[in-house]
Amino acid sequence: MMYQIKITAQAKKELKDIKKEYYEGINLSFEEIRENPFIGKPLLRELFGKYSYRVGQYRIIYIIDKKDKIVKVLTAGHRSSVYI
Repeated sequence: MMYQIKITAQAKKELKDIKKEYYEGINLSFEEIRENPFIGKPLLRELFGKYSYRVGQYRIIYIIDKKDKIVKVLTAGHRSSVYI
């Protein structure tokens, strides 16, 4: 069963600032994450429990709710700013 994607208000705001050519790639990535959310890289230390999915120089940061089959996208943006 595929997971449902929920995008936080913060992530929606950040997605609006991404250039169109990268935005399309990120949208395609949501489908991959929906099918297999564990495809992303598990994060460590203060970001433990979160995952990062790479789209060129951009990252999608999310958490997985296995019980309810939901992926909650917390942030999406350039790699230099999403881990802060």
